[in-house]
Amino acid sequence: MTRRDDDDQVFLAVRDASYDFPQGTVVPWAASLCQHMAAGDSPQVVPDVDADVAMAGAAARAAFPIDGYVGAPIRSAGGELFGTLCGFSPERLPDSAEEHRGFLDVLAGLLSQILHAEALAERAAEREAELVRLATTDDLTGLATRSLLLDRLEHALALHRRDPRPLAVVVLDLDDFKDVNDTLGHAAGDDLLVHLAQEWAPLVRPGDTLARMGGDEFALLVEGSASARAVVHRLEEVLSGTYALTGTDLRVGVSAGVAHLGADDPTPTADELLARADAAMYAAKRAGKGAVVAHDAAVVDAVAHLPRPTDVVRGSGSAPADDAPRAERELSPR
Repeated sequence: MTRRDDDDQVFLAVRDASYDFPQGTVVPWAASLCQHMAAGDSPQVVPDVDADVAMAGAAARAAFPIDGYVGAPIRSAGGELFGTLCGFSPERLPDSAEEHRGFLDVLAGLLSQILHAEALAERAAEREAELVRLATTDDLTGLATRSLLLDRLEHALALHRRDPRPLAVVVLDLDDFKDVNDTLGHAAGDDLLVHLAQEWAPLVRPGDTLARMGGDEFALLVEGSASARAVVHRLEEVLSGTYALTGTDLRVGVSAGVAHLGADDPTPTADELLARADAAMYAAKRAGKGAVVAHDAAVVDAVAHLPRPTDVVRGSGSAPADDAPRAERELSPR
């Protein structure tokens, strides 16, 4: 069995008693006898190759003692030529060899169906992989998506419930990101989000999850952390800096809220733990922005009376058109 590979013919499966054709042999398609059979210039069964004008002049005939030939094309469901099922003989074939043409056609047809089924399975696997990628990888930043973080958070909480293990969730929100979009444009805002993601991703430990939740909001799941203090310390070191963006140096501030779950704490739901981190993040913004605040009951009380700012548009770097205080940082040149 051979495959037509652009300008080559590749021998995929070989049972060779007369020629030195190991599996994987590659010959030029233009030199092969099969090209004439597949094109209809020669019959599928040629007892005497020298008697067939097209095959007698093929380069393969001059290079090898091929006196007899049988073959059938293997085609895809759409009719494209995949390759051939063929046989060569150093001796002339009996005229009765024509009787085997039907058998060759049946075998070639079965191979075509197998190839079609494999192609369908491959395309289905590719589509499934793409759907998984879309569901788990943020197109803009390459970070995990909200759905992947929630899935891993659910798993971490299940482990906490079964075998108490501490963990922490951190919600991060850029300060005054709307000003970046309004001043420099949404493309510049997207560039900033990508840059920050590239800065943060290497700092995340293996096993932890950094995700873009939407817009300019990110979240970090830290598993096995014995204390929120370690998480806060890591964040304070990396969450602010100056970045060159479209020719302008911007001091980028980030407000972060940490919800720590100790080994002996009751296990909340994923939404409850995220809500705690979210409340702490808003408290950080009210405290002056660019801060990291750990959640506790006092934080909840402090922000409970405050209106919740309007969310940014999910799935893009764009901020809302209204003036809601979702991001409250001032950008200033270095």
